[in-house]
Amino acid sequence: RFFFERAGGAFIKLGQILALRHDLLPSAYTDELLNLLSRVEPLPYPKLRQVCIDGLGAPPEEVFKRFDRRPIASASIAQVYRAELPSGQPVAVKIRRPGVVETFTNDFVVMAFLARWLHFFHLFRIWRLEDVVDEFVTWTSRELDFRIEAQNALVFHQHSAAHPRTVIPRVFPEYESDRVLVSEYWGDIISVEQLLHQPPPADLSIDVEELADYFIFDSLRQYFVDGFFHADPHPANLFVTRDGRLGYFDFGIIGQAGPE
Repeated sequence: RFFFERAGGAFIKLGQILALRHDLLPSAYTDELLNLLSRVEPLPYPKLRQVCIDGLGAPPEEVFKRFDRRPIASASIAQVYRAELPSGQPVAVKIRRPGVVETFTNDFVVMAFLARWLHFFHLFRIWRLEDVVDEFVTWTSRELDFRIEAQNALVFHQHSAAHPRTVIPRVFPEYESDRVLVSEYWGDIISVEQLLHQPPPADLSIDVEELADYFIFDSLRQYFVDGFFHADPHPANLFVTRDGRLGYFDFGIIGQAGPE
C-alpha cells in the first residue's frame, strides 16, 4: 500500500482495483489496499479552476449559479465539487486533475515493465499479471475521457429506469467535455465505504445484509439482462439513500457481455 501511495498517479488507481481482486491476492493484501480509496490528497482549487475553464470555455463562477470551491471528493483522476446550474438544479462537477493524462501515460509504461519483470522472476504467483496490467491500461485510458463516461452513464440510466431500487445520477450533456463532467447531485447519502467501518446511522432504514443481496442481484441483472455492467464497483463508488436504495458513481470503466 505504501508503494502505491508513494508512486501516485495511475498506481493508486491500480491499487484500488487490486483491492477488489480477491481471486488474485490474499485477503490481507486486499484489505490493506482498500485504504487507498480515501487517501488521495486534493489539489488546490486554482489548478482545477483552469482545467474547468479549458473544458467549458468559461470560469465556474460564470457557468454555474453557485460553485463551492471545496471538493466533496478527491480521486486519482479527478476532484468533485458541488455546484448549482442557472436553473437552481444541484449538481456535482467532476474536474480532471491537471497533467493526469501525461502522468498516467508514463505510469502505464512503468507498469508494463514491472509486470514483465515480476513475471520473469516469478516474484508473485499471480496468474498472468501482464494481462491484468494490459486490461487496466486499456480501460483506464478510456476513463480519462469524461465524454465516454457521460455516454456510459446515460446507458446505465436508461437500463435502470425500470428498477427504482437502483439510483443512477443523470448527466447533463450540455456541460460535457473530455475533462469536465456535470451530473445530478445526491446529498444526504451514505457511501458503502463508510458502511465497511461503521454501522449505518439509526435514523436510516438500511438493512446491510439485504442491501448486499440486492447488490448481487443488480450486478447479475446488469450482466445477464442488459449485457452492460459497472466494472469498477469499489466501495467508494457505491452509495445508499436514506430509504435504502442502491446508487452508483463513476462510470468510466464498464464491461459488456456479448450475445454469446
